[in-house]
Amino acid sequence: MDIYNYLKKDHQKVADLMEQVIASKDPAERQSLFETIKMELTLHADTEEQTFYKAIEDATRSKQVEEKIEHANHEHDEIREYLEKLSTTPVTDELWLETFGEFKHSVTHHVEEEEGEIFEKAKKYLSSQEAKDLAKEMDALKKQSQVQSKVPADAMG
Repeated sequence: MDIYNYLKKDHQKVADLMEQVIASKDPAERQSLFETIKMELTLHADTEEQTFYKAIEDATRSKQVEEKIEHANHEHDEIREYLEKLSTTPVTDELWLETFGEFKHSVTHHVEEEEGEIFEKAKKYLSSQEAKDLAKEMDALKKQSQVQSKVPADAMG
């Protein structure tokens, strides 16, 4: 699998989870789904920046592409802010669902731009082998991050 399909799979997984949140009437289920979304998106954004975005920047040195990556990073930051806001608002609060709607719109907008503009640019600069290697690298980094986040702090020594 190449990085484009890998990212699309991640994007679809989160889109499905967001639809489940909106469809759910049960606050506990909604909270649980949100926690999964938060973990998925945080892992996705962090590892994507370290692998895919970095590879594009290293391969191109184009001002236009650098601006696209900078914009995408800014959108990741905006998504992180929404995650923080949603994490500190009770899921039973009316404001939570309203904020979740804004958050969903922000994520959807980012995905559309990324899968359209950034993928298009990346395909000009990254070989198909590099795209496959990036998918493996991002997957390995996500697994490593998941393991590290589950290790208690005192076990780190």
